[in-house]
Amino acid sequence: MARDWYRTLQDFFTIRRLWLFPLLAGSFWFLTLTILLVRWLAIGRPQYPGQVNPWVPFISDIAAHQFKPVFVIGCAATGITFFGTVWAVHHVRYSPKFYGLTNDARWRRVTSSVAEIAGLAAAVSLINLSIFDTEDAHVRHRHLLMGTFGGLFVSAVATTAVWWDQIWGPTVFVGLRKWCIFNTFLVVCQFAFGLAFVVLMYKGHFKSSGILEWCLTYMGSLWLTSFVGYIMFREGEKPRIEDEAERQPLLV
Repeated sequence: MARDWYRTLQDFFTIRRLWLFPLLAGSFWFLTLTILLVRWLAIGRPQYPGQVNPWVPFISDIAAHQFKPVFVIGCAATGITFFGTVWAVHHVRYSPKFYGLTNDARWRRVTSSVAEIAGLAAAVSLINLSIFDTEDAHVRHRHLLMGTFGGLFVSAVATTAVWWDQIWGPTVFVGLRKWCIFNTFLVVCQFAFGLAFVVLMYKGHFKSSGILEWCLTYMGSLWLTSFVGYIMFREGEKPRIEDEAERQPLLV
C-alpha cells in the first residue's frame, strides 16, 4: 500500500506538473488577500486598535483582528508552495529531463543555491509571521516581516540573475524569453513599490503607503504565477532552442 502511494505521488509530481507550484502559490496568496480585503469592506471598513492608518488598514491590522485562521492557513499554503516554486524553477534549469543546462557557470549554480535557501527562509518567516501577527508581539512581528521581505528580495534577485541569460544570451529556449522579461519587470516594479512604501510610511504618509502595500502584495501574486511560464513544456515534448535549425551544420 505504501509503495502504491509513493508511485502515485511520484507519477503526479513529475517534471511536467511542477508548474502547479507557482500557479498554486499565486492563487493562494491572491485569495488570502482578497478574502481579508473583501471582509473588511463588507463589515463597513472598521478601524482597529493600534491602527495608524485611518484610511486604508495595513494587511497586518486586518489579519490580527479578524479572520486570523484564514490568514494563517493562507500564509502556510503560500509559504509551502512558494518554496516549491523556487525549488522547481531552479530544478528545471539543471534537470536533464527539462532544460538540462548541466554545464552552467559555477557562479550561477552557487547563486541558484542561494536563491533556494533564501526562498526557504522567506517561506518559514511568512508562516511564523501569520502566527505571531498579534497585538502583543510587535517586535517579533517586525523581525519576521523583515525576514520575509529580506528572503523574498534575495531569492527574487538571485533567481533573476540566474535566468538573465535567457533574456540576453546566445542560447535562448523557445517561448522562455518573454516570461523572463515579464518576471524581471515585476521584480523591478516590486522593488520600486517596496522602496516607496517604506519611505512614505516612515514619513507619515499612511494613506499612500497603505495603498502601496496592497498593490505590492497583489503584484507578488502575479509575480509568483509568472513562473508558470518557466516550467511548462512548450513546443512538444521538450524545450527547444531558438533558431536551432539554423545552428545545425550544413551537410556537404
